[in-house]
Amino acid sequence: MPYTKIDLPNGLRIIAEEMPHLHSVSMGVFTKVGSRYEPARLSGVSHFLEHMFFKGTSSRNAKQISEAIEGIGGALNAYTSYDSTCYYAKVADIHFDRAVDTISDMLLNSLFDAKEIEKERRVIIEEINMSLDSPGDWVHQLLDETMWGDQPLGRDIAGTPESVGNISRDDLISYKDQHYTYPNTVVSIAGNVRIDTMVDAWTKALGRYHHGERFEPEPTRPPRASRRLHLLNKSTEQANFCLGMPGISYMDTDRRPLQVLNSVLGSGMASRLFQEIREERGLAYSVYSYAAEFNDAGKWVIYGGVEIGKVHDAIAACLTELRKLRDEGITEDELQRVKEQVKGGVLIGLEDTWSVASRNGSHILRYDAVIPVEQVVAEIEAVSQDDVLRVAQRLIKPEALHLAVIGPYDDERSFSELLTV
Repeated sequence: MPYTKIDLPNGLRIIAEEMPHLHSVSMGVFTKVGSRYEPARLSGVSHFLEHMFFKGTSSRNAKQISEAIEGIGGALNAYTSYDSTCYYAKVADIHFDRAVDTISDMLLNSLFDAKEIEKERRVIIEEINMSLDSPGDWVHQLLDETMWGDQPLGRDIAGTPESVGNISRDDLISYKDQHYTYPNTVVSIAGNVRIDTMVDAWTKALGRYHHGERFEPEPTRPPRASRRLHLLNKSTEQANFCLGMPGISYMDTDRRPLQVLNSVLGSGMASRLFQEIREERGLAYSVYSYAAEFNDAGKWVIYGGVEIGKVHDAIAACLTELRKLRDEGITEDELQRVKEQVKGGVLIGLEDTWSVASRNGSHILRYDAVIPVEQVVAEIEAVSQDDVLRVAQRLIKPEALHLAVIGPYDDERSFSELLTV
C-alpha cells in the first residue's frame, strides 16, 4: 500500500504507510540536526541532547520512559548522525498510542534536570574514552580528522571530553529550541494502523512543538591536501587502517554507479577486497569498504584489521585493487552479480516496519520525497560498465588518498610512500 505524506501549515511533515499484513508498528521522529550543525565550541551537543531526552519528563523518570515501551515488548531508541537525529519505537500495533505518547512526552516535556545533565555528561565522556580504547572504531575518526580537518565532518559526532565537559544546561535548551522545530521535523510511521489514525495521533501529539525556521549546515570545505597521513603509534595486538578519499553527495547523479563500484570492491565475502586480501593472501581478518554521502560532500573508505607485520602489504594490496578498478573497471559478470545483490538488499529491507519507516523518514528529510523502490531498481539496472569506470576514474586519484593507521609504528615515511595509485 503506498505511503501518504502530509505537509502541515506549521511546516511539520508526516509520512505514514500501512502494512496491514504485520502485527507491529514503527515510528520515528526525524530531526534535521546533527554534528554538522554544531560550532566547534558545542561539538557533541546534538548527541548530548539526544541522551537527555531519555532522562526524565514532568510525568516520567528515566526508568519509567524505558518501561513504558520495553514493558510491552517493544523497543525504544535513538541515534545521532552528522546530519540528523532520530527517536524511534517499534511496538505491537495494539500499543501504538502508548508509543506515540512516550516519544512525544520525551520531546515536549523533558526536564533537563541539572543533576541528570552532570550524570549523563560523565556517561558520554566515558563513551568517548571507550571508543579511544577501540582502535577498530577510533581509526575511522582519525581518517575523518585527516581528510576534513577542523570542520564538522572532521570531528567526532560525540564531541571531545573537553567540549562535552563545557556544554551547559542553557546550551542544551537553546540548541533544542533552535533546531527542534516543526520545519526541521519529519514523523514517519509504518505498520498495521490506519493512515488516518497515524496522522491524527501525531498531529495532536506535537501540537505544542516549536515553530521556527529550517536550518542548513555550513558548506563543507574540500578535504585537506596538505595532510594525507595520520599515524598513531600505539601498542596494539592488531594494526588498524582506514584508506579514504572524497566521495560524492547524496544529490549526485553518480551515486548508483558508486553503489555498484563499492559493492564490487568491498561489500561482502564475494568482493574483490575480501577475496584477494583475506582469502587469497591471508593479509587481513577484516577488510571492507563503504561510502558515506552528505548533502554537499561524501567519502569512500577502505578499512582493514591486520596482523602487525602485514599492514604495509595489506595497504599496498588495497591500493592495487583501487588501481585495477580505475584502469580496467569491472567485468560484466561482476556488474550483473552486484546489481542482483543491491536490488535484493533493497527489496528485503522493505519487509520490516522499522526499515520502511526509517527509509521513508530519511528520504523525506533528505529529498522531501520518498524515492520509489521501482525507481531505485531501475537506476541500478541502468548502470553500465562504462558508468562504473567513469566514477572510478573520477574518485581514484593519487592526490585524493588519505590514510589513518593505528599500531606500533613510528616510521611515517614507509606509509607515505605507499600513498599512490
